[in-house]
Amino acid sequence: SSSSSSSYHAQDADHFTLCGRTLHQSNMPHVPSNSDDVQFGITNYWQQQQQSKSRSLSNAVVLDHRPEKIHGRIGNQIRGFFHAFDYARDRGGPLVIRDVGFPMDSTLRKLYLGLDDWKELEERLGVLMYDGIDEVHRSKIYVLGTRWARDYVSTNKQYTQYDMIQHRHYIIQQLYRMTSKEMELHPDSKGVRDMCASYHYFFGKDGNNNNNSNNNEDDVNTEQQRKITQKYSIIHSRSFEGKRFLEEAHRHYGVDARASIDYPPDLIASILTPLGMTNNSTVLMITDGQNTKVIDRLSADPAIGPYFRAVPQEVSTVAGDIMLGMLSDVFIGNPASSFSQYIAMARYALGLGRSFLYVRRDALSGKWETFCDDESCFYQLHDLEAQTHQPAAPKTIP
Repeated sequence: SSSSSSSYHAQDADHFTLCGRTLHQSNMPHVPSNSDDVQFGITNYWQQQQQSKSRSLSNAVVLDHRPEKIHGRIGNQIRGFFHAFDYARDRGGPLVIRDVGFPMDSTLRKLYLGLDDWKELEERLGVLMYDGIDEVHRSKIYVLGTRWARDYVSTNKQYTQYDMIQHRHYIIQQLYRMTSKEMELHPDSKGVRDMCASYHYFFGKDGNNNNNSNNNEDDVNTEQQRKITQKYSIIHSRSFEGKRFLEEAHRHYGVDARASIDYPPDLIASILTPLGMTNNSTVLMITDGQNTKVIDRLSADPAIGPYFRAVPQEVSTVAGDIMLGMLSDVFIGNPASSFSQYIAMARYALGLGRSFLYVRRDALSGKWETFCDDESCFYQLHDLEAQTHQPAAPKTIP
């Protein structure tokens, strides 16, 4: 490895564990380090400053941390965080993060654990922490609004989409390594309990529970003693939203605008059957609880019903449902949901199985088909959605 390998990277093992499930680096996309202080076009300013012994803040960008300025729910917030790296790169300066408000309190600490060591955050992510910057320099830092950050799509021809994707892989892998370390150090903390709540409810703390032994007896009986299998699929149901994007995606690509809201049983079967995930394989649903018709429909289906369960609302947490979706063998989500999009993004970065967000009916046969299952296409549609939002992201770099 290069001289940029930090004390933290040097300690990284070839695997890490989340909620009892071991993830191996060899199964993840390879993330090479391009040079001593640049990753995929994005400068590691922490590393650069260790070498130059200065804290240059030329063209620095800080995300607007004020809670009242936060835009959207957690999926949109994490998108804003990722896009801020692209914005800072195009501006030619470091990304600066404040330890309070957005994105630390509102977003990152809800999705990840072990983020309280500023030095490790700076070193792993290549960012600078605002409180570590001399007050005399802070007024020079450009404040990037959260909505602009969310919708920012780089037009910088110097960098490819693949550079951006590799950078996402890198950041997500680093954040979950930090999370894993915290789970190991403090396995009974509230943060770990919340993040692992949904997964442990079905699979136990070691991830190997096949007998619902951690569910109470009444619950098992009301669920007709449905067995939970080690291999499982996740469906993410949202009742709402993203109508404009779905219309655009339908116009451009033929995306079925209702499929990811209604989840008809024949759609689910068409995805899972070729993968061998319908017979004797658990199908779980994470849901906002607003669309009970979907749950009733899938529960009553003779093929899917015997293996189908929705995560109980009293068990469900945002972080827990994301983790359950991430660790699944197959993930089926709503393309207009930033929550689904983040789960798919994390699964790509961690090498975790198949994700299906985009479906349409074949015009001739009338059969369901999935498309855009590869990561490159996923990010192209990701950009299409950003472009459907108003107001438009800044076209020029201030």
